[in-house]
Amino acid sequence: MPRLAYTDDLSAEELERFDVIIDVRSPSEFAEDHLPGAINLPVLDDAERARVGTHYTQVSAFEARRMGAALVSRNIARHLETALADRPRDFKPLIYCWRGGMRSQSMGLVLASVGWKATLIEGGYRTWRRKVVAAL
Repeated sequence: MPRLAYTDDLSAEELERFDVIIDVRSPSEFAEDHLPGAINLPVLDDAERARVGTHYTQVSAFEARRMGAALVSRNIARHLETALADRPRDFKPLIYCWRGGMRSQSMGLVLASVGWKATLIEGGYRTWRRKVVAAL
């Protein structure tokens, strides 16, 4: 199984090590705010995220995770065939979601399986937000 790397160093020097910063959150989350220079390759769109979340709280966590996995898999496949189709063998993406959880890990695992050196932001966007607030 491919291994994922993690970082919580979000200094300008660290961010420059990566070829691209990928925000896998939904389009509305990305529109609200994102890391500078990040691109949005959502693993769930807004409607899918709402549907899975509602199912999780109202019906079954297991069924929601299964539903989410199918949606995430299709969406990651689409990104591999489009936005990521021309990336070279030595591609180094930095990936994040809201908390550094299932969404970024799903994308990271697939990209690492391709052979790319995928790194996740430990703690996700919340880590970035905490560092910005602390700096202010």
